[in-house]
This record gives sequence, C-alpha cells and structure tokens, in this order.
Amino acid sequence: MNPLQANNLSRPSSELPLEDTAAQPLGALGEGPPPDAPDQPSEDKSGGRRGLLSSLFATAGVWLFAGQMSSWLASMLIHGSIAFALSLLIFIAPSTGPSLWLEGTVQSDQADSLDFDLSTLEDSGDSSDTSHDQAVTLPEVGTLGTNSLLAPPQLESFEKAVTSQPSTFSIESIGDPLASQGGGVEGRRLQNRRALALGNGGTGASESAVEKGLAWLAAHQSEDGGWRFNLKLAPQCAGECRDSGIIDSTTASTGLALLCFLGAGYTQHEGPYQNVVADGLYYLSKKMVLTNHGGDLRDTSMLDKLGEAIPTFRKSGDMYSHGIATLALCEAYAMTHDPEIAQSAQRAVDFIVYAQHKQGGWRYEPREPGDTTVSGWQVTALKSALLGKLKVPREVWYRASDYFDSVQDDRGATYGYQSPSKMRRSTTIVGLFSRMILGWPRNHPPLIKGMNQIAKQLPHKNHMYFNYYATQALYHVGGTGWKRWNPRMRDYLVDTQATAGHEAGSWYFDEEWSDRGGRLYCTTLSILTLEVYYRYMPMYRKAFVEEAP
Repeated sequence: MNPLQANNLSRPSSELPLEDTAAQPLGALGEGPPPDAPDQPSEDKSGGRRGLLSSLFATAGVWLFAGQMSSWLASMLIHGSIAFALSLLIFIAPSTGPSLWLEGTVQSDQADSLDFDLSTLEDSGDSSDTSHDQAVTLPEVGTLGTNSLLAPPQLESFEKAVTSQPSTFSIESIGDPLASQGGGVEGRRLQNRRALALGNGGTGASESAVEKGLAWLAAHQSEDGGWRFNLKLAPQCAGECRDSGIIDSTTASTGLALLCFLGAGYTQHEGPYQNVVADGLYYLSKKMVLTNHGGDLRDTSMLDKLGEAIPTFRKSGDMYSHGIATLALCEAYAMTHDPEIAQSAQRAVDFIVYAQHKQGGWRYEPREPGDTTVSGWQVTALKSALLGKLKVPREVWYRASDYFDSVQDDRGATYGYQSPSKMRRSTTIVGLFSRMILGWPRNHPPLIKGMNQIAKQLPHKNHMYFNYYATQALYHVGGTGWKRWNPRMRDYLVDTQATAGHEAGSWYFDEEWSDRGGRLYCTTLSILTLEVYYRYMPMYRKAFVEEAP
C-alpha cells in the first residue's frame, strides 16, 4: 500500500498466508543424559573404598602395637596410607549427579569490511562516469496491484515462489532489537548539507533540482498554511498545472510538503522558507483532534450539527495521513526543539501508540490488524520521535518487531502485505527499511540477502514509491548496490523535472496511482529521494543516536 489511502476506495485483499516459519534456537543447554537414553544401573564403589581404608589402618596398627617395627616406619606407613586414600577420593569420579553441556555455533563478521556480493552486476564505478542513457534506461513495471489509493503495486516476484523453509534467525538471536543508532538529522544543517550532498553521491544538478522543487511547493501552499493534492485549490495555481490529484486528506499532503523543506534543512527558524514552514506546522496543529488517546491527525472536517449541537464529522484520511503528519511534526521538533510544537508532536505520537494492534502492526483505522506499508510510516515517525527525545514506550518497539516477524518470508529477506510473501517488492523494501530502524545490524544475513535482491534492480520510471524506499535503504547499507543505483536514480530525476510554465520545478509520473496523488505527490517523493544524501545520517557508520528506545 502507499502512504495515502482514501476512505471511500476499496482496500486490497490480503495475500494468501504461507506456511509459518518458526525460528530455530542457535544453541541448547542440556542437563543430564539425552532424554531417550536408557537408565543404566550404577555400581556402588563407596563400600569398596571404605573397606580398603579400614584394612590399611588396621595393618598399620597391628605392626605398631606388636612392636615389630620402629616408630618411624610406622609413622611412614600411616601417613602413606592417608595420602593413598586421598588420591582415591580425588581420582575416582562420583557416579551420580547431573552433567551439563552447551551446544551452539558462533559466527563473526566484520561489519566495516562487509560489501554485498554483486559479482554478477556491472560495477558502476564513479558516479560521474554513468551516462544519462543508462540513467533513463529503466524497466517497465508490472501492474498487479489493487484499486486502493496510491497503494504500492504487487510487482513481479524476486524469484519463483518456493516452499517456505524454517527460519534459523529470530530478532532475539542477533542482539538487542531496540539498539537504535545513527539516522540523526545533523546533516540537514545548512553548513553541512552541500558538503554531504557532494560527498555522498549528489551533484550540483541534483541540489539545484531540490531547490526548484521547493520553490514549486512554496508557490502551491494554500492561504491557511496547508497543501492540497487538488492543485485547483491552490490560489496561485488555480489549475494552471496539469495532473492534479483528487485525494481529500490535507494532513497527508501538508505533511509530505513539510518533510521536503525540513529534509533540506529549512525550518520555521532558519532558511528562506521560515514562514512557509511555520504556517504548515500551525496548520497541522490546528487540524489535530484531541482525544483521550492523544492527538488524531487523520483529518476530519465538520459537516453540520444535528440535534443539540452534536457535531457530525467526515473523515478524509486514515493512519497513513496520521503517520505522515506525525513524522513532519516530530522532525520539526527534533531539528528545533521548539516548545510551541512539542505538545502537538507528543500527542500525535501518543495516538500512534494507542492505534497499534495487539499483534504489533498498524492499518487504516486504530487497532486494526496491521499491514506493512501503514506500519512502515508509523515506525519511521516513532524513530523521529526518539530523535526529538519524545516519549515512546519500549513495548511498542517489541510489538512492532513481532509484526514484521509475522509477515516475513525467506527468513526475513522478503515481506508481504499482511502475510508472508516473496512476491511483493514494495512491501519487501518497506519491511527491510523498518527492520533497519528497529535495530537489525548491517551484517545480518536476511538483510544482506534482501538488499542484494533490491540492488540488482534499476530504478523504476513509473513507481516512485518503490524508488523512494529503495533509495533510502540502499544509501544506509552502502556498498556496490548503492553505487550502482544512485547515479541512475539521481540523473533520472534531474532529467525528468518540469522546466516550463507553472509546472517548472515539479514532477509527474504516469503510474498506477498518480491520478489520485497527482503532481504534488510525485513532486514530494522526488524531492525526498534527492535529499537522501543528508536527510538522515547513515545508520551503519557513525552512531549519532546511541541510546536505545
């Protein structure tokens, strides 16, 4: 599924569940003999030892008292008998009592030297050597998706489906699942941004594309501070831009737009778009509906009043909208620690905590059994809450890990929508990126295998949702896969940005859900993809956030 689901459209049917995969332990602690070993009678040797000692002492006494030996000889015989008796006690093992043994395996990898095995792929070399012809030679994507709004498509499989094999890994077997390191927002600081962009794979052209995209977004902000997918409602546009969207949710569109400004380091206190960002944050805070469980940002509007001033509301968004809007509030707070948005950010986080299903996931409505893509947005928002030192209960992270366990296949290398699957690339990349946030180390075998499969692909010219997640995940793991992917993705976006008229600075791709999210949706995902070089500090290089949730 995709970030923005309209309430009035049908939802995708979940995939058929595959055979559950139970994790196997890495070691076993045994006590006593194997359970199927027959009981063996044991010989009582203690009586024999006591008899031997008695004989020795009796013999020495006879010789001594009979006067047939000298005193020194008797003393030597007695002390020698004692020493011999003690040696028997030491070297004759007892025949009863439990025995313990430990069985297991240990595997050691050097994360710093790890690189993915992509020997079958052509090494891209330096990014500047990649031609534009390569960047735009992109494969067509199948359309096996559903009718749901902006839902990621069910693309062709990584491999032919095979019978699930029992997993030999569990999240407990690889260390603390809550070890949250890296991923900070320090790179967005204006004094850091350009150097990180050019040093991590960006170019002057990609940075220029980001700035043009932000200018287009600013020109399409509504007077109330929010953004709409329907560009006809933007006063400065009034329909001059083609390919307008039809989604009603304004918290989702506003959250996506704000994330682009924040990703470039522009906040309500710094940069050329201070008023734009401030107005957007105020809009989200104003749209929040306060409940006993936190602040609800699913986007509601009052239709009328019935009876004795009882309001009737129409909900135009869902937990997609809430997760995206919460992510924007949390990132703004993590970057500025502005007390004016602290309460709104914490209340939005509280609502995510409340909305989690008992089995760990999130879906359209609070406490529904989860799906992978809605859950991915909530996990990302909660990670940003940690960056801002907001409160997130520890058990939320454990339950989220349990959810991704329930939809993983191939030992955690692939993920389905609501059940295990090897057939869905979009849910797989969301699952892998969420696992990284939840603490999987870079050298964890299922992560390596899953990212190898992602890295073998080229960017898709008509699927920005997949491109957005794949770019983030590949950037954080690095290696040959990232070097191959980055120049193609970067140059494709630079080349496809609109340059004429009111559309200049925006993007639009003719993909399965672009008629619903429209130009605003395509533009925000494109900008966020080009900001990958500094938006979050690398998870697996230097730890910027060292405490666990």
